[in-house]
Order: sequence, then C-alpha cells, then structure tokens
Amino acid sequence: SDYVLSTARFTRRDKTQMNSDILSIHDISLSFVPDTSSDAPTRILDGLSLNVPRGRITALIGGNGSGKTTLFNIISGLQKSSTGKIWLSSDSSFPPIRIDGYLPAKIPRLGIGRLFQDRQLFPTLSLLENFTVAAGDFTGEFPFSCLASSASLQRSEADREARARTILENLFGPNNKYFTMLDAPGNAFSFGEQRLFSLARLLMPDNTCLLLLDEPTSGVNPTHCNTIASILPNLVHEFGLSVILIEHNMTFVSQIADYCAYLSGGKIAAFGTTDEILNLPEVRASYL
Repeated sequence: SDYVLSTARFTRRDKTQMNSDILSIHDISLSFVPDTSSDAPTRILDGLSLNVPRGRITALIGGNGSGKTTLFNIISGLQKSSTGKIWLSSDSSFPPIRIDGYLPAKIPRLGIGRLFQDRQLFPTLSLLENFTVAAGDFTGEFPFSCLASSASLQRSEADREARARTILENLFGPNNKYFTMLDAPGNAFSFGEQRLFSLARLLMPDNTCLLLLDEPTSGVNPTHCNTIASILPNLVHEFGLSVILIEHNMTFVSQIADYCAYLSGGKIAAFGTTDEILNLPEVRASYL
C-alpha cells in the first residue's frame, strides 16, 4: 500500500521534497554491546528511515523496547547511531542541515525542543524562573559582560518575563490562575501541571520549530490530558510548530495525531494517516 515504507522512498529525494519535511531520518542503526563477550550485540534500531511532515503532529508508536525513546535520544544528540544520517529543515526556504553527531547542547539551539517522561521543573525555582531559565539567548552566561552591561541584562530579563507571560496567556487564557502563582516554587504544582508547564516552556526560545514529546500524557489525569490535547494542535496551527510524540494512549493518538509511524523490528514498518495505521491488521494484531 502507499503508506508501507520502502527504502527507495528515502534514498531518492531531491531538495524540494526534503524541504516539505521538517526532519528526514535515513538508515539509522544502533546496537547495544552486552557486558559479557559471550552474548551477541542487541540490535535496537535496524536501518530506520522516516520523513516527518512539516506543520503536522506525527505519533511514533510501537511496543515497549522497540526503540522509540532511543530514536529520540539519537535525534537529541544524547546517543550516537552506528549508521545513518538526520537532516533538519527548520525553514522550508533553506536547504536542510545535517544534525547527526551534534552535541546535545547544540540541538535545542537549532530549534528542537524535547519533553522527557519525568517532571522537569526545578523544584525550588519559581514558576516564572522556570520559564525564564529556558530562554534561547545567552544573557547571564558570561559574568564579566553582565557586570559591564547591567542595563542590557535588566532589559533582557524583562523581555524573558514578558515572553513567559505571553506563552501562559496564549496557552491557558488571559485570566488563567497561573498569573497569580508566578512566584510559587516548581514543587508546589501537581505532576500534571508540571507536565503542562514543561511543555509550554519549550516555546521560550524564539526559534523553536520541532517538538519531541516522550509520552506527554503518561501519569497525567484526564483533565490535564484534555488540556494537552487542546494545546498541541494550537502549537501546530497558531505557532507553526511540528510535533513528534511517543505515546501509548491510543485514544489520545487518534484524537490529535495527523500521521502515525509504527516501529517494529527496529524499523518503521508502516507510515500513514493515523486512521490508516491504527486499522492495519498487523498493527492491531501485534501491538493494539
């Protein structure tokens, strides 16, 4: 069928085709070498290829241990694949850049934000500080320049705080309760709220173009799940972002994802619209 992947689809792509995708992953492989020499290496990813559509929500599904988080780690620079290439096209007007091999600190500066599975707020920093610390500029990182230009530092801090307030207003409404809780420490909020803030905080850098969300609804109550389900399409349509998410909640996936990639055997076994993939007999039999 049209949505079952083939190697040729990923090896014969011109620049125009690549620019229609925000991320192009080609032939990624990774094996884990065991501690004892008697055991064979464990192949986690085996020539995985995937093109992520721009301006859409793409769900990455598959069984536990199928390599979904490992793929996120490779995109994020936290792990290095043994083979393969990854291109990011943050702006469709410019050629893609190859990002595999970049250091983890460089990846967010290219516009890729990542939400991990656990809570990520600094527990003793205020809610506002948890946002401003994630801004994309380098103000405050060079002590001597801060001493020499304190006025510039103050303006930058004011701009960060204004951006944080704008994000909270755009996502949660102009009269949301969090405006009265900006000085509350991070550990004063529930797990679900911390997940919401961790997601919202990814918007602090002004060049964010792609979000990698690792199980955004895991451990979150239904009310906050519904909030996340309303926020993500807003990020795509209003902020112009693209999203890849790992998720085991298939109700959530079918509700918000435009496309779905099924990972099995270290490869993307099938890719298509969410309805197409979730209704494939092999997906239903082996995963659902």
